[in-house]
Amino acid sequence: MRDARLILGFRDRHYRPIRCTIADGLAKLEQELGGRPPVGHCYLHAPSRLGQPAQFAAICFEPEEGQGIVIPFPFSKGCRARTSLEASIYLSLDELDGARCDQYGNVDLRDGRSVHAVSFDIVPLPKDFSDLEHAIVLLTIRFLGSEGDCIRQCPETGVRGIDYSAVPQLVVNNVKELARYIDANIGKLLDPSGKPLQARVPLRTIHRTLDVAGIRKSRGRRTKVVA
Repeated sequence: MRDARLILGFRDRHYRPIRCTIADGLAKLEQELGGRPPVGHCYLHAPSRLGQPAQFAAICFEPEEGQGIVIPFPFSKGCRARTSLEASIYLSLDELDGARCDQYGNVDLRDGRSVHAVSFDIVPLPKDFSDLEHAIVLLTIRFLGSEGDCIRQCPETGVRGIDYSAVPQLVVNNVKELARYIDANIGKLLDPSGKPLQARVPLRTIHRTLDVAGIRKSRGRRTKVVA
């Protein structure tokens, strides 16, 4: 959708998801429009790379005239839903791509099935990371040149985020060298208020963040970390 307005903010300040269902997305859309969307103007988009499953979904509002709106959801493994007979089913995000959605959250899939009460199976973060801890993981990914493996992006909306399910495959061979890289680049990152993050990060904080995120450190001379 060209020239659409992208509505971010699907996690709170502690990075907990605040949009987990189609109903949540429609409520946000209604807020942006100042009323319920007209019938027949909402569909679901779940882009995927060639040969890879979709990991990201969004509600797209496409009016007859004027600017469209895209309401994205956090990265997800799939979604739970109910059929018209109230049976519980699990869908891949690919099955949502191109589905039509009405103002009440009823979803008509491309294969002809109708579902409702759609709730996303959101990829969990390792814990309620702070802005600094997320920045450490991001800079570690960049330090290792692994953005292609661990950063996911929606091609239409441009939304980028860390895929924490892929992060445990990373291995850091030299944490001290990583720490120097982080110190040199942490000040270039901004927190949600637009302020730069702190300029220097203690080595023990980096070690602890890598451990919680599941990023491995190669065996070598043991470093004593003071809590």
